[in-house]
Order: sequence, then structure tokens, then C-alpha cells
Amino acid sequence: MFKTGFARPGALQMLVATVAIALCSTFPPVIAAFKPSHEWLLVLTGIPAFLMIFAGLMMFIVYGIGFLRYCADKGYSKWLGLVLLLGAVPGFLVLLMLPDLKHAVQEMNSDRNLRHAH
Repeated sequence: MFKTGFARPGALQMLVATVAIALCSTFPPVIAAFKPSHEWLLVLTGIPAFLMIFAGLMMFIVYGIGFLRYCADKGYSKWLGLVLLLGAVPGFLVLLMLPDLKHAVQEMNSDRNLRHAH
């Protein structure tokens, strides 16, 4: 049985990284908005700013590794995955639309074996 959706290596990793960075970048401004003085400047300086940048870099690395694993599982080169990763959203859409090379070859081989068995 062929892996599709979140069963593919890297797919769940990309989802977790995307959700984590969305949460990490959303909570500090929301917390600042509900303070009585609306201290937006405190979010953009010091430790909160450092934590947001660090979380962003770590999640980009996790997302990038997941992206490369997903690309390799579809049967494409990791170099193509790196180029598509640099394309961000359009690169992700292209990766989703690319045909599945690895599993297409396996299907052809299994069909060929079935024909020779009869």
C-alpha cells in the first residue's frame, strides 16, 4: 500500500512546524494587545523578540527537513526539494502537484509481474 497524505515521511513534520510557528508568532502580540497600556514595544524587544526569532528559525529548519523528506518520498531529488523550499508557498504547491515518481514505478513493476504470472 502506498503512503499518501500525512502518512508520507515529512508531511506531519511540516504541519507541526507550521502550526507551532503560527502559535509562537501570534501569542506575544495578542498578549500585548490585552495589556492595559498596549505595550507593543515590549513584544518587539528583549527576550520575547529573541524567543520569537529562535522559534521561527527552529521551525523553519524542522519544516525544511520535512519538506526534503516529503520530496524524497515522492521520488524526486532533495536538491529539487531545496529549490522548491526556497520558493515558499509556490514551491509547496508545486511539490503537491508533482506526480509521484517512486510509487508510479512500483505500480508499473507490479503490473508487469501480474501480466507475466498469467
